Amino acid sequence: MNPVKAIIDYYRRCRAVTLLWHHGLLFGIFTVLLLIARATFAPEVPLFWPLLIWYIVFSLHFLLVRSLTANDDWADERADKVRRHAYDFAHVKDIYIKPITFDPEKDKERRSNASDRPDKPAE
Repeated sequence: MNPVKAIIDYYRRCRAVTLLWHHGLLFGIFTVLLLIARATFAPEVPLFWPLLIWYIVFSLHFLLVRSLTANDDWADERADKVRRHAYDFAHVKDIYIKPITFDPEKDKERRSNASDRPDKPAE
């Protein structure tokens, strides 16, 4: 079997996250080799454009993998995490109530009666 064909077949069987890790590792190795080449024997080797282009391709690869691996389970876990770490419940309540009540007097009264709010300093 042709070695190139074997490599292609191997990468077709791999998961997308594995491909992303290999792509990142290859990008890192290429960056180090390019920096060593520039520092030692080839000062005219360009750094900015090759690394920028490869970084953009790697970033697009990362975004593609993240978007393809996001499913309903991931979304539910993320929503639960956001709910668990919502420390400012009074702020969320203000956002919910404020669009409903446009009366400034009611808004002032509601704010003055909020003694149990965690963000209000103790008197």
